[in-house]
Amino acid sequence: MNIPEIVSDLKKRSEKKDTPIRNVYFIACGGSLAGIYAGKYLLERESKIFNVELYNASEFLLTTPKAFDENCLCICSTLKGTPEVEEAIRFCKEKGAYTIAICGEGNEETTKYADYVIRFESIGEVTTPMMKTNVTLSLWVSFELLKQFEDYAYYDEAMKAFDVLEDLAERIRKYVNNGRTEEFAKKHRKEDVIYVMGGAPAMGVAYATSICSLMEIQWIHSPTVNSAEFFHGPFETLDKNLPMVHLISDGRSREEDLRCQRFMEKFGEKITVIDAKELGIDILGDNVKEYFNHVLLDCAWREYLTALAIERKHPKETRRYMWKMKY
Repeated sequence: MNIPEIVSDLKKRSEKKDTPIRNVYFIACGGSLAGIYAGKYLLERESKIFNVELYNASEFLLTTPKAFDENCLCICSTLKGTPEVEEAIRFCKEKGAYTIAICGEGNEETTKYADYVIRFESIGEVTTPMMKTNVTLSLWVSFELLKQFEDYAYYDEAMKAFDVLEDLAERIRKYVNNGRTEEFAKKHRKEDVIYVMGGAPAMGVAYATSICSLMEIQWIHSPTVNSAEFFHGPFETLDKNLPMVHLISDGRSREEDLRCQRFMEKFGEKITVIDAKELGIDILGDNVKEYFNHVLLDCAWREYLTALAIERKHPKETRRYMWKMKY
C-alpha cells in the first residue's frame, strides 16, 4: 500500500468502530524521533480533531498516557530496528492500537507488529532521495490524515511541494557548497562545543543536529536551544567565543528567530546562519511551506556536517560505543 491507501484503509477500519481515532502518538528514539517531529508538528498545528504527542519509545513504555487505548494511532519509526521502538510497537499492537511503522529494510520485529509499513532510507546519506527520508514520509502521512479525516484545504498545495523537493534539494546542495560549508568546517574544526538554535517547525532538525550530528557523529558537546526560549536564560552564555549554528525557519515563527539573530549579531561572532528563505522555501507555497522547513534545513545541514567531518578527519561512521557493545 502507498500512503494514501494506508490512510484510506485506516479510516475505513476506524469508521466501523463506535469510537473514532482521537489520539495520534509519534514514537521513536534519537534521530528517528527528531525526524518524525516534522509530521507531529504539522498534525498538531493543523488538526482540529486529533490530540498529537511525540514520545521517546522508552518513555512511552514507562510512562504510558492514560488516554492510550485501542482507538489510538501509533506511528513508530526506526531505521535499523532500535530495540526500544520494537518493544513499543509490539506493546501498541498487543493493546489493539492502530500501528504504522516507518522503518528501514528488514526490521522483522518492527514490521511483525505493524498494521502498515512505510520504508525509508537514512537521511544521513546525502544521496538519499528526499521522498525516501522519514522526515518527508512522516509529513506525507500527516498531510494524508488531515486530508482524509478533515478535508484539509491545502492538501493539493502540499502535494505540489513534494513534487519539487528533489530539484530544490539539488539547488540547496550547490548553494551551501559554494564556499559556505568549507568556511564553516575550517572555522569550527577545533571547537569542543557548538550550540544549535531553532524553533517551532525547525525544532526537530535543531535537536537532530545537536544529538546526532555533533554529539554522536563528531563528539562535540552541543546544547539545543529553542529560539523562543533564548531570552529566558540561554542568551546569558553568548559571547564572542561561543559557536552557534542558527537554523532560521520561514513561517509564523520567523520573527522569533530573527529577534534572536539580531541579538547574536550584536554580541556574538561565531554565528553560522542557515536560513530556509535563502534556501528557496518560498517556491513551496505560502500555505504549506512552514511544514517543509525541517526538510530543507536538514538537507543543507548535512553538507555542513560532511565538510566538518572531513576537515576534522573524524569520519561520520566513527563511534566509541554505539553498535560495539551492549548498553
